Order: sequence, then C-alpha cells, then structure tokens
Amino acid sequence: MNYTDNQLKAALAKMLPDTLRLVPYEREDNLILCWNLDVFSGPVRNTELLHLCWLLEETLINDRQIVKHNQYFKALEDVLGTYGSSHATWQNRVIALAKAKGIEI
Repeated sequence: MNYTDNQLKAALAKMLPDTLRLVPYEREDNLILCWNLDVFSGPVRNTELLHLCWLLEETLINDRQIVKHNQYFKALEDVLGTYGSSHATWQNRVIALAKAKGIEI
C-alpha cells in the first residue's frame, strides 16, 4: 500500500506522542508535524525524520522488545523487497515500525 508523507508523519506522531504532535497549518486538512516540547515546539524538519525513526528503532532494542525488533526488520525487508536497512528511507522505516508496533497508518 502507498502512503502519503502526511500519513506517515501522523504515524510517527502516534509512536512518539511525548515528543511529536500534529498541528493544523493554514487549513484544517493540512497538518504539520511539530516537536511537543516546552522549550521548542517548531516544525520537525525533513532532515530530522530519519533520526526520529532511529529513536524508535532504539526503543525496540533498549526496551528488550526482541520479538518486535525482529518483526521490524522482517517488515522492513518486506517494504524494501530486499534484506538490509542501509538504503531505507524514513518513509520505509515508518511503515516497518508501524507494522512492528501495531500502529495503524
């Protein structure tokens, strides 16, 4: 299934609710992903999206969620059509993370 960047950013916000939030921008149907912090709550830059995926990947390891960690890499393999994550975009990673964590996009 093909997802829009907005749908994938919304999934990131679901997976990191203490860190991210969706904010209406100009129109109610246009949402932007913003930091949900006291000090800085500006928009998340496109260059920061891959780092956010890395943070989520780390939670699978640090929380000892080995089954979900394995599910993530299997889902990433399915999304990429090949083994290995070195060429995975933030979009590929969000799809795989959502599958592993049971988050609906």
